[in-house]
Amino acid sequence: MGNLHNNGFIKDKKFLLTFVIALICSIICGIVLYKTAVLNEYLLNFADDYVFFVFNFENSALLVPKILTDIVYFYIVFAICYFTKFKYLSIIPLFLRGVFFGIYTSILIVVNSFSGTVVAIFVFIPASLVSFALCYIICEYCKIIYKKYAFVMPLVFSVINLAVYALLINLLFRLVIIIV
Repeated sequence: MGNLHNNGFIKDKKFLLTFVIALICSIICGIVLYKTAVLNEYLLNFADDYVFFVFNFENSALLVPKILTDIVYFYIVFAICYFTKFKYLSIIPLFLRGVFFGIYTSILIVVNSFSGTVVAIFVFIPASLVSFALCYIICEYCKIIYKKYAFVMPLVFSVINLAVYALLINLLFRLVIIIV
């Protein structure tokens, strides 16, 4: 009876709680920083271009930067978790990505009004949440995977994230546009 332990998906409940709290705090910080971010022309152009490309189904303009940023981000998190014993340090890139997620979501919703809200709800927010979930999986399970395949794990997860992103744009968003 004393040897009962959880062999489920969640290995470290403290890390999951820290991960979720850091993510929520970073999103709140991003929403609060929205006012100062509006002054940045790059972020305003990003929101306009993002909405334009999603509505016109310009996949290459969206998918190439997405895969590149995911590869870099996932490999940073992987390197922190795999090569060190301090997987809690992976909260730092998560926090930064969460802040930018909050800023971009706020800009999409506020600056681009209805079209930005639709794009944020059906494409940007679900794709980012999948990215955060894959980041958690990398943090928890990178040391368990056979060492020969461990270094490919972030690349595979970035391709999975790209596939989900492409499905959100090309399938879900098109259905929403047809219905509306």
